[in-house]
Amino acid sequence: MDYFLCILMNEYSLLEENASLLKAYSSSMSSYWLPVCPSSSLLDKPLGIQLLEKRLVLARLHGKASCFDDLCRHLGAALSRGKIEKNSFLRCPYHGWLYNEEGRCVEIPSRRNLPIPRDARIGSYLTQESQGMIWVCLGAKEKYPLPHFKEFDDRDFHQLDGGKWKESHWRATPQRIVLGQLDDTHFAWVHPSTIGHPDLVEAPEHKVTKETGFIRSTFTLFQRKKAPSSGFSTADIAQEGELSPVHYTVSAGPNWIHLRKENDKAEAWVLVQLVSPLSYNESKVFWKIARNFDKNPQRDPIYEEVQLQIMEEDKRVIESQRPWLLPPISSSLSLYLRPGDLPLIEYHKWMEEERIPLL
Repeated sequence: MDYFLCILMNEYSLLEENASLLKAYSSSMSSYWLPVCPSSSLLDKPLGIQLLEKRLVLARLHGKASCFDDLCRHLGAALSRGKIEKNSFLRCPYHGWLYNEEGRCVEIPSRRNLPIPRDARIGSYLTQESQGMIWVCLGAKEKYPLPHFKEFDDRDFHQLDGGKWKESHWRATPQRIVLGQLDDTHFAWVHPSTIGHPDLVEAPEHKVTKETGFIRSTFTLFQRKKAPSSGFSTADIAQEGELSPVHYTVSAGPNWIHLRKENDKAEAWVLVQLVSPLSYNESKVFWKIARNFDKNPQRDPIYEEVQLQIMEEDKRVIESQRPWLLPPISSSLSLYLRPGDLPLIEYHKWMEEERIPLL
């Protein structure tokens, strides 16, 4: 207990003194694909971003997204303040050094007729685009393939707001945010007026499996039928207090969540959350929703309003959790209880196996 109080009261000083722990955390997350921005945000200008404390710049060169250190090799100016030339090169705004898609300097205006030094290059990183999102891997090689969410390629599903990625800023690590989505026993307490019900506090029976690059939890809950994401096509005509069974499939990667809810009529509602770690205690969450019922786009604001309320309720609690980084399971600082916490236990164990540093 003394150790637990020490963490609560002195976490900032502990982390400042243990810079190696934060460095190890960033290093361990570097081998995963990390979402950085929607494809629609990167057009004909460079875009500065932050990822795991690093200052980076995105640029669309030859029609493809590229990622570099946001630091000119000459005198350290921010390349994100520069410009794209001929759709193929990134120009520094300070002295005009020009970089190609590999991060190699190909022109130094002040010495046009002289050889370009071999060291005149900037750090470049693996970059991919998938389903309207730009992903970056800061490591030499990605550990797992990019996740793919089939519903967002399925024409039978209507995507909220035309499939636009929404954004939210959280004071929490990806692991805390993912654990929050895997936790289904908080609904009665955190979401009593939306998907939860104050009288339904018992934990469901979970089946948890470990897949390549993620874990999957399946279970069934009774939830409010008036909530759009749990009443499905009957939400509008449901009576207050009326409940219906909802079948959940929750897939959780190191920094992403795919949550699918279905009823007995094969109506499905899907939420994807992609978590971009800005630092050890700050994240940007990109999210979108799809459904295969009630496909009228004019109804989208109803679904968005409820989801925003649910996320804000989650956010208030998750941002209050300490420590920022997960404590070791063996420390018992997180007192998990079976069977309700089974998905959390399995995810936490997997993060330890992945060698994500723990506080």
